[in-house]
Order: sequence, then C-alpha cells, then structure tokens
Amino acid sequence: MPPSKVPNSVAKLILELADQQRNPAEIAQILNLKKVQVSTLLAYHKLRDSKTQVVDAEPVAPEISEEPISEAPEMENESPVEAHVSGVDPKNDAEEMDIEEDEADDGAGSGVYVGDDSDYGDAVYWNPQDAGAVPNPHLMIMGESGSGKTYAVQCLVAELAQRAVPSILFDYGQSFELQHLEPAFKKFTGIREHLIGEEGLPINPLQIFPKDTQGPKSVATRVSDVFDVAYHLGDIQRKVVIDAIRSAFEKAGISESKSSTWTKDLPTLLNLQNVLEEMSSNKEYSNQKNAVGVAARLMTFFMLTSFRSDTEMWSWDTLLKDTKHTVHVLQFRGLEGKTQRVLVELLLWHLFFYLKSHGQSALRLYCVLDEAHHLSFREGGPVGALLREARKFGLGVIFASQQPEDFSSVAFSNSASKLIFQTSDPTLKVSKSLSAKCSNYSSPEEIKQVISVLPQGRAFFISKNRGHVVTLADFKKRATLWHQK
Repeated sequence: MPPSKVPNSVAKLILELADQQRNPAEIAQILNLKKVQVSTLLAYHKLRDSKTQVVDAEPVAPEISEEPISEAPEMENESPVEAHVSGVDPKNDAEEMDIEEDEADDGAGSGVYVGDDSDYGDAVYWNPQDAGAVPNPHLMIMGESGSGKTYAVQCLVAELAQRAVPSILFDYGQSFELQHLEPAFKKFTGIREHLIGEEGLPINPLQIFPKDTQGPKSVATRVSDVFDVAYHLGDIQRKVVIDAIRSAFEKAGISESKSSTWTKDLPTLLNLQNVLEEMSSNKEYSNQKNAVGVAARLMTFFMLTSFRSDTEMWSWDTLLKDTKHTVHVLQFRGLEGKTQRVLVELLLWHLFFYLKSHGQSALRLYCVLDEAHHLSFREGGPVGALLREARKFGLGVIFASQQPEDFSSVAFSNSASKLIFQTSDPTLKVSKSLSAKCSNYSSPEEIKQVISVLPQGRAFFISKNRGHVVTLADFKKRATLWHQK
C-alpha cells in the first residue's frame, strides 16, 4: 500500500534500513514501497549530506547526484537555521521535498478522528465538512457480523456531536437501544430516544410538500410506491392505492387542479382506509376485486400504524435546534416488518422534503441508517434521493450493513468515504469499487487481500482517494481527547 509521497515516519524507517546496508530494492520489499520512492529519498539525503560537507570544508561547488530529486518525498522538517547551515534554502527545500502538511495534520483541526494507521501509527481523520476534500459527506460502513460496525457508528456519531453536528439514527434493528450503548457515548452525546413503535409518530404521510408540484398526484405516486416496495403490490394493486389516495383528497375538498385548495386540512390514513373499503364494496369500480385484495393486505398496517394526529406535528426543526441532545434515536421496535419499512421510508421522504424546503446549506445534520439491508436503494426511492441530492441541503448519510449485495451501485458511487471491516469479497465487487477511488493501491486483488482478513476493530478506510488500514480508536481514548479540548 505505498503512498505516492512518503510520510516522515516511513522516511525514518528507510534511513534506518539504509544504515544497516540494505539496498533500495530490499528496503522497498520490506516496507511494501516502490523502489523509486526509496531511491529518490536516499538520493535526496545524499545530496543534502554532500551540501553539509561542502559548508564545513572548502567553498567549492558540490558534486550533485545525477539521480532525479524533483519528486523527493517529505522528510523531517528542518528549522530555517538548520536549513541555512546545511546550505539548503528553506523555501526551495520545501518545494523540492513537496512537503504535504495536510498529510501530517490530516484534518486534525476540524476532521473526525477515525483511528490510527495500523502500519505507521499516524492519526487518520475523516473530513466530511470539507467540500474541497470530499465531493459528498456520505459514509458507507460494511463488515461481517461482529466486526465492529455498530461500535464504529457510535464512535463517529459521538465525534460529530463534539463538533455540534447532530445525528438522527433510524434504529429498526434495536442496535441503539439505550441499555446497549457505551456509557461514554451517552455521556458525550446527550442522546434522546423516540419510541416510534410505542408512542407513535405525529406526521401525516399524505402531506403535500411545497416541492410537490402536482399536489395530490405527487403524494399518491410517492405513497403508493412505498406501499408497493413493502408489500409487492404489482401494477394493478398499486393503481388501486393511487385511486384511493386521490379519492381521499377529493373527499377532503382538495382539488388536483386548484393549488389554492392544497392548504386545506389533509385526509388521514383512517380516511384512506375508509376509501379502500368503499372501493372494495363498490361493484361499479373496475378494479373492485383488486381493491378487496389491497384492503386485506394493508389491514395490518392500518391496525398497527404509528401515525397519529392527536399531538403537535413532528418537527425536524425541534431536533436540529435541541441544544441538550445532539443525537436522536428513532426506535421502531415492536412493529411488524412491513409496517416498519413503510414508516421508515415515509419518514425519510418527510426529512428529504423538509431539507429541500429550507434550501441549500452547509453540513448541518447526519442521518444514520444501520442494518441497511432493511432498506431499498431503488431508483426513485427516498434513500437514493438522499444520497444523490441531500448533500446540497446540508445532510450527510452514514449507512451500514454486512454484505455488498445490501447496497446498490448508487450507494457505492455516492459515498465518497468508506469504512470496510472484514468482508469476504469473492466477486471483487467491493474491491473493484474501492480500487477505482484509491490511488495508493495498485489493484482490486490487493485490496481484497487486505479486507478479507482484517481482525476485529480494524478496518480499511478510504477517503480523499486514499486507503488506510485503521485501528479504530476506542471510547476510552476518545474520551481522553475530548476532555483535553
């Protein structure tokens, strides 16, 4: 995993091995570098040493090595005095060495601390708030069961909280129940749990958003799509749902052709259920038999739904402006699987349209989706919309799952940063995706060899088109660093 430019810690190792009379080829093999990197660094040192000797001896021109030095790796920083004594101009020397200050301090000021480079011990940072460093703030986390994904999510969410970036965790796998969370995570995030399955969710899924240019038609298309994905309705039964939603709007006095009526009181899910039952008994309705089937299939959803209208409506503003709690867990336990899936998707759509209505913004919120195999990454779905567009409106997405099959090509291509724990990759799907965005690894096969044998707590982290094998920092170390701020 040779970096294109050698950091100071590696330069020291090269010089130590050279002092042991190792040749460049041997050093390159030992440190897994390219021979040209080793030769270039040694040539630079030979040149610098020769200049030092000239200053101490007679003032004659030094004999310059013919080996190229224009791409010389960075070395230990010299003070201006030391550089002057050695006969090297500090300004020119820095240019020749191509010192990467951002690599030595790779986001230490504002970046999110991930862990330490497993080979060199350098701290590794994630810079989601720096649009110049990464094209989007999204992070994909992948790894087999027990490899450390959920712990990593806790660590990174807590780090974001230290930077006053709130997170909303959609917990449908019960991984983030309060009793299962690290004490340090709860202490440093001020977490709040929202029991959606038990207390309900005060939103109306039939809400018309400002960006719904077709009014009730837009709502009917969106909601029927969510039901279709969860219940596999098919084209005819989906049309029944669309007809029922449009009819429910008409009964509420909301006309598709008059936008002035779109601000009237909206129909509720109970109204929708009643319309479906009417269609089921209406022999003049062309799809009556299918309406009977739809009403039967959605009965459990209507019985167990957690949407309610007896309290103040759900406000994302309230969560974003909550100074006491920077992490909010939306807990969906106790809900039947399909009902849970519909709730999650409708809530994600609600978040998406909320963000769009507030216009473009710098990063201000993270949406965390663990156990992503429960989600649909389909074209036209809410997760895909968030990954493609939400960065413009200030939202980052962290999504985690076990298998590469759990993610779509949209998920791979729209997550600029990835944290990969031990993952079997027989088809090279993951490795090829990483290799395409990883300048310091030569092939997918090389990456596969790394990610397939990672021990627990270690991961392959790729960001800014570079890969690092990272030992994830635990909460004990993080808490110590946070106390020092």
